[in-house]
Amino acid sequence: MTLVSVVMPCHNGEAYVAEAMESALAQTHQPLELVVVDDASTDGSWGVIEEVAGRHHGRVTALRLERNRGGCHARNRGAAAARGEFLMFLDADDALRPEAVAALVDAVRDRPDGIAMCDWLHLELQDGEWRETPASVPLPEPGADLFRVWLDGSAWAPTSSVLWRRDVYERTGGWDESLAREQDDDLMLRAYSLGARLVRAEGGLAYYRLQPSLGISVTRGVAIEKLQSSVSVVEMLWREIQRHGRADELRAPVGNVYHQLALRGFQQGHTELARECLRRGDEMAGPRILSPKRIGRALERLLGLERKERLVQALARIGVATPARRQTFQVRKLFARIEPQAQSPSAPR
Repeated sequence: MTLVSVVMPCHNGEAYVAEAMESALAQTHQPLELVVVDDASTDGSWGVIEEVAGRHHGRVTALRLERNRGGCHARNRGAAAARGEFLMFLDADDALRPEAVAALVDAVRDRPDGIAMCDWLHLELQDGEWRETPASVPLPEPGADLFRVWLDGSAWAPTSSVLWRRDVYERTGGWDESLAREQDDDLMLRAYSLGARLVRAEGGLAYYRLQPSLGISVTRGVAIEKLQSSVSVVEMLWREIQRHGRADELRAPVGNVYHQLALRGFQQGHTELARECLRRGDEMAGPRILSPKRIGRALERLLGLERKERLVQALARIGVATPARRQTFQVRKLFARIEPQAQSPSAPR
């Protein structure tokens, strides 16, 4: 049978990495190798990785990086060390059902242009326990136009549910290490633009863990990096859309994405980048009112998006805001005080 390599990046995943590793090693498809890349963890992850690898002699390749360089670099290092004809990228806090890899291999074994995907569920913390909850977004339909699906956000496949033929993956050039956000979307869209197509597996199940979050990035430095990554992915997508001769058809949806990025930028205080996104959005899709609530729409019509967001944030500073806005403002204020200590080059992404 065909060797499958499961590549697992790990940074400070001590609480979950053993479960993720065991779920990969318990696959019914054999032969299978697991390549774990510890991205300079500062917790006990490496000890857990060594302990699990010791129980599965010869089936686990464990690499430890001296400097934290992000998940994309770890995935690229793991893929370079992997020997399989098929590749899966399983994050250290996700997991697989035992039949997942077998179902995915069956889906693309005879599809030279195929990328396999299987059903997935969330793992969500409820009442102190991790519980299965429905996927928040459906898988793309086989044959779906991934450009349009990505633009409207109507479907998605987490990395834990995707299996790559190595030759298809290598044509993309691998993971873009300059990105801090939407790395998997970028990789999938590059593959799609090169002719790869998604194939739905009959069976198999993957899990994507929803980590508890405060809802915003820990520091402004990380937040602007993520926003810049999102803009880079949209720019790449727009170039590919133009190359495929679909600019007229998809100009407005791309403009709508720029509008959403502008809103995020103004909300996070990244004014110059937000203004540029708003300009591109208006050029491509025309002016839009983005506020979901009636009073927000009225203020946006009167003041424009930037000044409306400034007013809302000023009101939040004196406690006049929705609970979500107040929480976001308070967390931003807290992390602004710790930002100087969090800006070291080795800070985890």
